[in-house]
Parts: sequence; structure tokens; C-alpha cells
Amino acid sequence: VLVEAASAAGIRLTLLDTCYLAGGLGPNGHLPLDPVQKRFSDGDAAGWRRRFTLLADRFDPTPSRTGAVRVGAAIHSVRAVAATDIPTVVAAAEGRPLHVHLSEQPSENAACQSYYGATPTALLHVSGVLGPSTTAVHATHLTDDDISLLGTSSTAVCFCPTTERDLADGIGPARRLLDAGSRPCLGTDQHALTDLLEEARALEMDERLASGERGRIELSQLVEALTVHGQRSIGWVDAGELRVGARADLVAVRMDSPRTAGSLVSQVVMSASAADVDAVIVDGRTVVEGGRHVLGNVGGLLQSSIEPLWR
Repeated sequence: VLVEAASAAGIRLTLLDTCYLAGGLGPNGHLPLDPVQKRFSDGDAAGWRRRFTLLADRFDPTPSRTGAVRVGAAIHSVRAVAATDIPTVVAAAEGRPLHVHLSEQPSENAACQSYYGATPTALLHVSGVLGPSTTAVHATHLTDDDISLLGTSSTAVCFCPTTERDLADGIGPARRLLDAGSRPCLGTDQHALTDLLEEARALEMDERLASGERGRIELSQLVEALTVHGQRSIGWVDAGELRVGARADLVAVRMDSPRTAGSLVSQVVMSASAADVDAVIVDGRTVVEGGRHVLGNVGGLLQSSIEPLWR
């Protein structure tokens, strides 16, 4: 159903099948799953791998370089997957995107240090997780050594700045990670706000607040985080840039809205919002034209689907 819905909406879909085996991590080890968490779990790493293999074989068996679906894997976090189980996920994800929540909050670092005697980044490093196919999500509270490990391994980092500010998680060391060699991309870990242009703007604004300096991240780097680096993070190595042989993906932003009027093209990433997107083309197919999606009024469709859930 999800794959069919994505196709109808004109979305290329990457399914990141997440391994989630424990209810948390404390000084004495991993905690049992609570009743709510149990619905996310396969019981053990072997069970997860069996189901992951079925999913990959069905939707992305090669893994392919055609079609509109990719299948990757995710280690939820070092809190939810024990160190002994991490290699199972790494092996299953070979040749595919691999994501992991990393150091979103100080409490995660403290628990990992107490039980494993290492930071979450160091634990992932010795477990073989870090590398060019891996994306660390959040990466908010890092040591100098953590930043070096992520950068020298060419691990991508998915920053979620509006999520961090909403949850009061903190400001991550984005500029230092870029300088160390990590590829930046942008995302969200909640549904309170879905606006990638705001995520890009927030990344630079947070850097300014933390450093007291302006222009910490070049506008071209923010655009790359929104496009080519983001696409590669989820397995679409032939998307996100304008070149011969790349997928025909285009997004047109209005330059005459109350937000963008007077902006230079180079400034749009700092002035526009999702409301200013006028046209979207995915794989040569127009899915948004004149600000309207091919399926109709997206806001109304979402409202009619979500409202009954609150009753």
C-alpha cells in the first residue's frame, strides 16, 4: 500500500527497514521493550534479517539502479540495538543505504559510555557501521574524536535542526563535521514541520547562534545538502544534480511571493519556504504544477485522512 501510494504521489521511495530490539540502554545493559515498543521489534537480529531479506527481495533485489523503490536498513540507535547485534544489520545492508540515530541527546552518550565504555560513535566505528554508505542522523552531541571518526570515514550526517529545536535537543557541530569530511544532508524526525527549505535555513541559523559568526555554511553547501547529498544518503546516486545521465528531477520556486520577492536566485534557500514551490518534476513526470499537486488539494486530503484518527 505504501509503495502504491508513493507512486501515485510521484515520490521515489526508499524503505529503511529499522532494527529495533531493546527498550533502551542503562548502566546495567539494554532494557526490555515496553508494550508500545514491541510492535516495532522482530524479537532478535536474526528475525529482523529474515524479514529484511524478504522486503529487499520483493522491492529492490539487486539492489537495482532502475525503478522507483530502494530498500535500505537502519540501526535505530545504540540504545535499541546491542553491540552484539549490530554486525548482523551491517552485513544485511551491504551495498545499500544504512542509517542510524546518533547522539541525539546527552543521556544516550552517558548510557553508552557507562555500559560500553565508549561513545556511540566509537561503538559504531568498532562495529563496522561507519562509511560512505552510512548516514548518521542527528549527530548533535559529539566529542572531537567522534567528529574525526565520522569525517575520516566519509559517513554522511543528516541534520534535523527543526526537530532538535522543537525537542530542545541542542545544536550539532555542523561546520566542524563538514570540515572533517562528512557529507551533509537534511531531514526531519517528526511531523510537526515538513519543510526542507526551513531545515536548510535553520542549519545555518543555528550555526550562527552557536558561533556568533555569520555565513558559517555556504549557500551552495546548503543546496547540495538539500539535493545531491540527500539523494545519495537514501540510495539514489543518479539523482539530485543537473548533469547528463542523471534523473530528470526539477523543483521550481516562485520568485514573486511575499517571501521571495527581491531575492537573488542565490538567496532563495534563505528566503523561500515550501509554500513557494511552484513546480516539481520527478523522473520527467510533472507532479506539481502552479503550486498544485496532481492528486489535488494535498492539505484537504491530509486533513480528511488524519482527522478521523483523533476521534
